[in-house]
Amino acid sequence: MLHGGRFTPLVAAIAIAGTAVLLIGLLLRRPFTIPWSILLVAAAYLVGREGSAVVDGLAAVVGALLLLSAELASWSIEHDTRIQTEPSLAVRRLAIIGLLIAGALLVDFILLGTAAVSAGAGVLVAAVGVAAAVAAVAVVLRMVRA
Repeated sequence: MLHGGRFTPLVAAIAIAGTAVLLIGLLLRRPFTIPWSILLVAAAYLVGREGSAVVDGLAAVVGALLLLSAELASWSIEHDTRIQTEPSLAVRRLAIIGLLIAGALLVDFILLGTAAVSAGAGVLVAAVGVAAAVAAVAVVLRMVRA
């Protein structure tokens, strides 16, 4: 269900465009399409949130799912059926992706929590916010390195 308010048709169009870019990239095995598709789907989510002043608790889940879809799309583009993959390598990669998603979800929830707390809550909340921002940058750097 789309909750774009007056922008529902725009939200749907952007989300469909992002999905189409990802599908075309998967079919043609073009990894450069993955970031663009994720950007479009994330933009559709943001446009759908327009006008809402409340911090959305599902934003952390949406971010983690976007990261998961990017990782799985990258993995499927890299996969070559002519090369036999060792089961231990696949298990290790799944474990790393699982840990990456869990870490990103944790950082997302921390960032959302600090965003939801009022600004006058004190130095401890500011320190937690800074630590969460640093962790978010670390997750992004991990994504870029992969």
